[in-house]
Amino acid sequence: MINTVSASFMKSSTSIPNMINTANGSKHRRNLVCGLDYPRDIVVLHSITRDRLTPNLGHFSLKLDTYLRVNAIPYSLTDNYFQDQRGKFPWIENNGVTMGDSQFIIQYLEKEFTVNLNSHLSPSERALAWAIQKWLEVFTYWLNVYTRWVILVNDMFKMQSSFPAGLKKLLGRKITSMSYAVGICRNSNEEVHAMMANDLKLFLAMLGDRKYVMGDRICDVDCAAFGILSQVCWCTPSACPGVAMLQGGELNNVTDYIDRIKNEFWPDGEEKTSHAAQKA
Repeated sequence: MINTVSASFMKSSTSIPNMINTANGSKHRRNLVCGLDYPRDIVVLHSITRDRLTPNLGHFSLKLDTYLRVNAIPYSLTDNYFQDQRGKFPWIENNGVTMGDSQFIIQYLEKEFTVNLNSHLSPSERALAWAIQKWLEVFTYWLNVYTRWVILVNDMFKMQSSFPAGLKKLLGRKITSMSYAVGICRNSNEEVHAMMANDLKLFLAMLGDRKYVMGDRICDVDCAAFGILSQVCWCTPSACPGVAMLQGGELNNVTDYIDRIKNEFWPDGEEKTSHAAQKA
């Protein structure tokens, strides 16, 4: 559960300044200074802003947001939209270290904070959990991204509060290009919808009656699954057939699984989304 120190930072709305103004008026990111901009042993998570639909509209941002909570690691979130040096987003700063890529970040946090959600798993179970995680993060993720920001982009912009309407065309072009590279948008819209519905049915069959993906204890794969599946359930227009299945009660074990993680590790989730809605 969340400890007192962690909770105090989770509830903080302090904006950590890490932009500098140049002579020509443009803004550039600067690395934060540990001990000056943020306390030592605090993780600063650079992420998409809170949204009225979900604590975080970014799949991998929500994955890390949840991972930090599960492990009771004290952290603060800043939402300035700057990427790290390699163009990665989300990314963190901690004790002078800057790091992007959610999986590298988790490996770093395991060492720095002596945590490991997979410690009880056997080697074969770890391999299975990794395969499930990569299925969701590499395939289901792109199905959802393309559905939200290309196929149903108009409905999506009406729902969410993270991105201004002026970004619609730019975001659509970027997502289309990236989705073409990974192969998703080479399929028809109907085929994309069918693949998403199939992924959700397969996850239902895989999960069965278990509390979490690998049993009674939450693992890394559950943080990733929550980051992906909650976006599909809560933050994707219902014109997507897979979403309609989730919201219509056809996949109750999946929605129960999402709600279970939310209730246990996001007790302030409604507060976060309500605050984002007021700002919109």
